[in-house]
Amino acid sequence: MIVSTPLFRELKAAWPDAVIDVVASSVNLDIVRDCPHVRQTILWDRRGVWNSLRIVRRLRRERYDLILSMSLRFSPAFQLYLKMLGARHLHGPRVAKYGTHTGNLGMYDHTIEYPSDRHILATYFESLGDFKPTNIDYRYELYNVDAYANQARTFAAGLKQRYAGLVCVNYQGSGANRVLPQDDTEALCRQLADRYPDHAVIVLYPPGDRERAAAVVAGSARANVMLSFATTHVLELAALVRECDLVVSPDTAVIHIASVYNKKVLGFYVNSGNHRWFYPMCDRFRIMLSPTDRITAIDRKAAFAAIDELMAV
Repeated sequence: MIVSTPLFRELKAAWPDAVIDVVASSVNLDIVRDCPHVRQTILWDRRGVWNSLRIVRRLRRERYDLILSMSLRFSPAFQLYLKMLGARHLHGPRVAKYGTHTGNLGMYDHTIEYPSDRHILATYFESLGDFKPTNIDYRYELYNVDAYANQARTFAAGLKQRYAGLVCVNYQGSGANRVLPQDDTEALCRQLADRYPDHAVIVLYPPGDRERAAAVVAGSARANVMLSFATTHVLELAALVRECDLVVSPDTAVIHIASVYNKKVLGFYVNSGNHRWFYPMCDRFRIMLSPTDRITAIDRKAAFAAIDELMAV
């Protein structure tokens, strides 16, 4: 959803009188809830057929001129729901399955491949076809972060009285194959602390994982390596990332948040074939690419060479 935010801004800039609605799940609704370019956000979770039909009925009453589907799902039910929405134009990805692809269904006006060597945001804009704006600004946005920033500001202010800057280290990925090994995480924190003693190294952790993060801090055995406070909302996490100079992460959600604020980023990516879809959209970043679709270990020497390059800028 963070990657999608330029779509809303650029469409509204190109057509100020356009009405833009966004359908989201409960997982990502808060990212766009306060977007000034959007009229309304509509919650659509997978909670059974009757719930989906209720949402379809509501959306159908809007009589949309264009519906842009950004989902790579090709389930017969989902395709039927899209058709039932009754938009004048339906655009979406060209997803292959069942010996055919979505472009052959006779329901889309425009479909497009999602090439693996191009950032997915560029493909999102290409999906608009004739509706694509010109002179696009690809900068991400987040909205109403200040409403969640009190604890992050207080936490960062205390550290900035003692340190020249802050570094955020996130070890958690979106799946088990994207998690940094604990010994590598400890080594990263330890070397960061030693190489940049005037910086505080903050270990981020997801809800419910404080014990592991505390073990990383203890294993680092450095006074300037410390636990983050417990963030309870994605925008509270964004407020903390906003205070940092460098963000180290295997998780692209954290990397996209860092990109919103044009932070320096060291990203650890698995070699998934389409990993370039979600590269950082910021000025200064380095990528450490795993040789496989799993992070089993990191090249510590190469990682620190990349960190030194970033910190030198």
